[in-house]
Amino acid sequence: MQEIIKEFLKTHRIPEKAKFIIAVSGGPDSIALLHLFKYLNLNILALHCNFGLRGKESNRDEQFVKRFCDLYGISLSVKQFQTNRYAEEKGISIEMAARELRYEWFREMKNKKKMDYIVTAHHADDLAETIFINICRGTGLKGLTGIKPVNGDLLRPLLDCSRTDILQYIEQHQLGFRTDSTNNSLEFVRNKIRHKIIPVCKEINPAFLDIIRENCEILKETEEIYTYAIEKLKKEVTDYKNGEVLLHIQKILASPAPYTLLYEILKPTGFNKTQVRDILNSSESTPGKQFISGKFILTKGRDYWRLFESHSTPFIPLQIEQPGNYEINGIPYRFELVPAGSPLPTNPAIACLDADKAIFPLTIRSWEKGDRFCPLGMKKLQKKLSDFFTDLKFSPKQKRECLLLLSSNQIAWVIGYRIDDRFKTGPLTRRILKTVSYTHLTLPTIA
Repeated sequence: MQEIIKEFLKTHRIPEKAKFIIAVSGGPDSIALLHLFKYLNLNILALHCNFGLRGKESNRDEQFVKRFCDLYGISLSVKQFQTNRYAEEKGISIEMAARELRYEWFREMKNKKKMDYIVTAHHADDLAETIFINICRGTGLKGLTGIKPVNGDLLRPLLDCSRTDILQYIEQHQLGFRTDSTNNSLEFVRNKIRHKIIPVCKEINPAFLDIIRENCEILKETEEIYTYAIEKLKKEVTDYKNGEVLLHIQKILASPAPYTLLYEILKPTGFNKTQVRDILNSSESTPGKQFISGKFILTKGRDYWRLFESHSTPFIPLQIEQPGNYEINGIPYRFELVPAGSPLPTNPAIACLDADKAIFPLTIRSWEKGDRFCPLGMKKLQKKLSDFFTDLKFSPKQKRECLLLLSSNQIAWVIGYRIDDRFKTGPLTRRILKTVSYTHLTLPTIA
């Protein structure tokens, strides 16, 4: 097994002069791992976690690890945890609590002691058990690849060794070990798989663990091909405009696997499999249907599913009491009075209003259903703001974020887009209220 460790370090280009943290429970797997690294004269620090879950038995595990490390001259650090209390506070399982506590401490010690890697004793049987657990819980391709031998600074050099190999090594070197009594309890899923399923698989095929390892290697390469293809397809079906992700409906439907592609696109935003099915089934429905996942909203359009992040906090109407500089939703605005006859800019981000009509205090608010105004050039003809948005092909995101400037409860400016004809300047204008929205100085292209 020494050669297995040497080959592992060589294959993954890990220098033998590196500093290794060895996670040691006292069981046969971790004791064999610790002995192997000591036997190879590598620079190691042993860490033992006492989770306090088995009373005196946990304490005896700790004492055994201490004696073992003293015997072999191995540096050891031990930490006791209030695992049950941590699990209750976090609302998680004991198993998850122990995992979080364990790895948090490992990383803390790695940084404190300036170590390079954390090494655990996961082996081939653990690999098979993990795959079965993933299958039972529901998994994709990634879950079928099992446990990675190298994951950043985390090393698992015994994945090519079976539990039988490890016990033979323990016996050969007369090492001794501790047995966790809970390993025989069928209350735990992993133990059910370990004691009920894996033995049957080995009975059917004695080379079962070898087959698992080989399949994992194949599936890892398959996953890489899968990831490559998905990323390539994402680029083909996705556009970005006005802060939205545009998913081309027909291109997705024409792809080799529409559901899988759409799921991989939407999964990072929290949409589940059922929602993705519903979204896919909406491809022929009337535009406007919405789907929500947390802070993300997806809206069905004619040609696209539009995905954007919703800043759901409602905009609180704000009064502008006098000219000056203001910050509204983190965006700078400037209100200033200038003499009539000043050059009038044409940028929609700058509104030039008749100051005798646009009277302070002014109000800025979100648009509301039923809002009407007279777009510049239409004189006294009023238009629903919703129709105005439709004419400009506003996206749902643009509608949500659109703000209005009001004077005496009349819309004076659809900020960044169009002033109201009733507030325009003319020959009789004496003063101009010049208003600048700096977020609109570079206007987005309207979809």
